[in-house]
Amino acid sequence: MSIWSIIKADYLTNENAAKNWSFILMLVIMGLSIINLSHLADAKVKKIVKLNKEVKALRSEYVELKAKVIKQKMVTNVYERLKNEGFVLPKKQPIKIKFKEQK
Repeated sequence: MSIWSIIKADYLTNENAAKNWSFILMLVIMGLSIINLSHLADAKVKKIVKLNKEVKALRSEYVELKAKVIKQKMVTNVYERLKNEGFVLPKKQPIKIKFKEQK
């Protein structure tokens, strides 16, 4: 097979052309499926990146809100909010009561 016969595409018009056409059709279908799969993979990678950014943002918001809640639960902050209603800080620490487990 010479270069000139390849350029003229004689392999698509001779008597064995049916096998050549089916092979070319299979190559085209495989190529299109590979292109489609690569586009799907790229879309998934973009979605993963977007979700990772969202997770980082939500995690930082969680830490910020948790710190705010801990600060608001501090005894001195609770006392500041309730002292106008007549609450006072106790003079001594509360006693911790322990119970023995009964079997």
